[in-house]
Amino acid sequence: MPLPTTRVVTGHYVNPATGANATGRVVLTPYPGVWTDETNDQVLTGQGTVTLVGGAFSQALVTTDAAGVEPATGRLWILEERIDGRPYRRRAFALNAGVGSVDITDLVEADPGNVTYIRTPTAHAASHASDGTDPVTPASIGAETPAAAQAKANAAQAAAEATAAGALSAHTADTTGVHGIADTSALETTAGATAKVTAHAAASDPHGDRAWATGQFYPLSSGNALNGYLDDALLRITDLETRMTNVEAETRSVAKTADEPVTNNTLQDDNELLISVVAQGWYEIAMYIDTEGDPAADLTMGWSVPAGAALSWTESGVSAGNTNNIGSIKLQRNDAATASGVGIIAAGSVVLLRGVLRVASTGGTLQFRWAQTSTNATPTIIKTGSVLKLTRVA
Repeated sequence: MPLPTTRVVTGHYVNPATGANATGRVVLTPYPGVWTDETNDQVLTGQGTVTLVGGAFSQALVTTDAAGVEPATGRLWILEERIDGRPYRRRAFALNAGVGSVDITDLVEADPGNVTYIRTPTAHAASHASDGTDPVTPASIGAETPAAAQAKANAAQAAAEATAAGALSAHTADTTGVHGIADTSALETTAGATAKVTAHAAASDPHGDRAWATGQFYPLSSGNALNGYLDDALLRITDLETRMTNVEAETRSVAKTADEPVTNNTLQDDNELLISVVAQGWYEIAMYIDTEGDPAADLTMGWSVPAGAALSWTESGVSAGNTNNIGSIKLQRNDAATASGVGIIAAGSVVLLRGVLRVASTGGTLQFRWAQTSTNATPTIIKTGSVLKLTRVA
């Protein structure tokens, strides 16, 4: 499948005191961890490890503004510097489409401790200002507008004045002493009530709630500094998710779900016993083979590995030509180019394979291959439940 728009990112690490080229590797991970390439109908996920050669690296990456890729905005690349003898550093950068390669020093800030190294783009932030194209209004976040709040205060004041005026009129008309007083001189006047309501409304914090609110909400005066903290938190979450994914990926296995018969002595790829491996990875191989067939046919096994990979493996099974499962056990050391055979019987035999695979700079697939040792009309069968397991050790 073709990748969306890509651009080559380069970098060069040297010792500032001696001028010697640094050694180590860099890890490049997309953020968020999964991108969807809608144009080519594929999911983009995972990370790449690039070993420094002469202190330098060069890697083509999908651009963060590539069309047809979701999420449409907010995509970044995470750079992890794992330079020998130096502290670990982790930085983020956007990679826009363009002509020619671009150096990593032009994409990230020199100080990774600066929380502003991932920023909300100025154009985007400005669009939410009061005079922007997409302003954040009180209504859009469910807040009261100043005009509406003032209207409610005015209504409350008018209601209070009306209530006070009504009460005063009732007391003034109470000449029969219903309330036990006939002298209304001690009652509040309309003007007095109005003055008190006005003083209450003008007070700096008449209910004590403004002081409480000041300690509960993010102050407007702090501007967009909160964005840096939120972005940093998201990066930390992504890092934890990546670490969890890596732990889950340390040991992987695949099992046969159907019997597979073969009636010739030409090595062929097994239908199900294969697992992908990554560049620079070291893996321990553990394999359980449940097999049966004519003792005259026996079983020959081998592997195909990515270009440049080194494989050391052995077969633990009875020697070829045995007519039962009791006999000499083969434990010879084989490489990736060597095929080796063991004896099997019709009643069923078990073969246990062990080995170590060291992948070079090219990832790919570890593929189990097998055939009859001698062509026979009676099929040699690798049975359902046979298992290939890989554990990454480096």
